Amino acid sequence: MGLAREALQATGAKLRKNFVNVFIEIMFLYVSVKKINFTQFGKYGTYCEQTYRNNYERSVDWAAYNMALIRKGFSKPGDVLAVGVDQSHITKAGKRTWGVGRYWSGCDQAVKPGLEITGIGIINATTRDCMAFRAVQTPGARWLREHPGEDGKPMNLHRWYVRTIEQNKERLLGITKNLVADALYSTELIVTAIVLMGFSMTSRLRKDTVLRYLYTGQRTGKRGAPKKYDGKLDPMAPDLSRMERVDELCGVDEGEFYTLLANVKCLKRNVRLVIWYPKGLEGVNENGGGYKLFFTTDTEMSAKDCIDIYRSRFQLEFLFRDGNQFTGLEDCQARSKEKLDFAFNASLAAINTAKTAIRDMGEDLSIGEYTALMHSTLIYQRIMCVSGFRPDPAINQRVMEELLMLARNAA
Repeated sequence: MGLAREALQATGAKLRKNFVNVFIEIMFLYVSVKKINFTQFGKYGTYCEQTYRNNYERSVDWAAYNMALIRKGFSKPGDVLAVGVDQSHITKAGKRTWGVGRYWSGCDQAVKPGLEITGIGIINATTRDCMAFRAVQTPGARWLREHPGEDGKPMNLHRWYVRTIEQNKERLLGITKNLVADALYSTELIVTAIVLMGFSMTSRLRKDTVLRYLYTGQRTGKRGAPKKYDGKLDPMAPDLSRMERVDELCGVDEGEFYTLLANVKCLKRNVRLVIWYPKGLEGVNENGGGYKLFFTTDTEMSAKDCIDIYRSRFQLEFLFRDGNQFTGLEDCQARSKEKLDFAFNASLAAINTAKTAIRDMGEDLSIGEYTALMHSTLIYQRIMCVSGFRPDPAINQRVMEELLMLARNAA
């Protein structure tokens, strides 16, 4: 609760004292109540249910709040950081819920009704950890049709994702210029827009992507445009003389990695390409063999950093998982745009607060263990409050140690 107060004050906004107190209690309830909704808040909190409903309409600078927590020992000098962007499907019913529609669900591999959020996180590729930066809800199809872009062109999901990143680019570029996303973002429209913002993008390519070798020979001196490309690159039968084997990534169970500068026709640009063969070049045609294509628009980036950044992208998925399992990312009862925005960001901010508190405790706890500890602490505080007893600090310390042990066993 002290961390939540400090981070909220770091936003620089002038907030009323009653809202600050309610907000701090909301952060505590998010990591201590099993099912997160207004009814449960009214049951376990010190305010009535309507108070929580009313305060969910308030606007909070969530990016500044999370940045204050990220600065508290999340990274060290020399760590490789990246901005992670991904979408998460939120199960939600109700025709009057803002933004409700049909969105792709990665877990079910199907288009399902509900809501969608774009999660932006700061990923530490060195320690394999992630902290939430901001969650932005995707509007429905009708809203996109009725609100074209600034250039007058119709808005679609890809243009909306670019707009979400652009709205936060100043703060994100102040952290790192590396941005990582899945293959959904590997389109010419998105990649070009992200590079123009000042980021270097790391992602994957489809296997049917047209790749071309770059021409490195001498110019003929004849009239006309100079030769740029030197044939098509076939990952199934590559020219090893034009590629470099990345020995530091190759291992017994890691497969083989090769890298080179190549042109991606669909992206209309040259990239640092990294090709992974799980069974080596000898097993590329075997069942279970194949290959994967990774790339970064920063041609000066090493192949190792490119792979490390992309592999750490999944830490953002773990953030969504913890939100669904422990901080009620899908439990909100609200329907309005303002309350939904508060609920989604509060859920992810609660995870940030919990991770920071765990580091300050010096304990090696998971989010599940920490929420179990906070739930036991909440029940213990309620018992002490109702009984009217004020136990000795030594007894309190012993009780907290026992609760910590129970939390580890429960998780």
